[in-house]
Amino acid sequence: MKTIPGIDLCVVIDKAILGGRDAAGVLRLLLVAGVNWFQYRDKCSGDGEIARAISGMLPLTREAGARLIVNDRVEVASQLDADGVHLGRDDMAIGEARRLLGEEKIIGYSARLLEDAARAEAEGADYLGVGAIYQTGTKPDACVIGLAGLAEISRGVKIPVIAIGGIARSRVSDVLEAGATGIAVASAVISAPDPAAVARALLEEIRAFREN
Repeated sequence: MKTIPGIDLCVVIDKAILGGRDAAGVLRLLLVAGVNWFQYRDKCSGDGEIARAISGMLPLTREAGARLIVNDRVEVASQLDADGVHLGRDDMAIGEARRLLGEEKIIGYSARLLEDAARAEAEGADYLGVGAIYQTGTKPDACVIGLAGLAEISRGVKIPVIAIGGIARSRVSDVLEAGATGIAVASAVISAPDPAAVARALLEEIRAFREN
């Protein structure tokens, strides 16, 4: 298991909620706000379109020393030498993704049950995306596991646990107290009138928790 730097805040740049805005432009604003982990998610487009979007973002994250993880599309991540991929139950197996990407790349996995989380850890995942913690507008049909589910998974694995789903600033301390290593957000930042301001506020809340 590789050691990866702590993930305080991961912003999921989801094409479905960009509202026609340029992904690279939004990412640039968030880099200035202090975000250093990103996941790009596009569930509908072909590999070529996704590759073009990733190609526009990678130079920015590399210059800033930030990480860019590709949701689902392992071949695109491999082709463009992205920092890694994030997988789910219906995606490529972790072992196959590792074979294609190599040991140095980061592989995340979505889990909502301890059984899934433990299996992903055993298969070589580097971190877990755990949720939904609360009801979320990004995935309204997502199964909500709550803080209790988050705590169970956090206690049961050794790799970083990133909580996702309906996490607003007022909920950050509760989520971290439950054992999350960090948080991931999508619509809370991307759909905000001022995404950078919301990202800064979340980072401030995380730092305040760490300092107490």
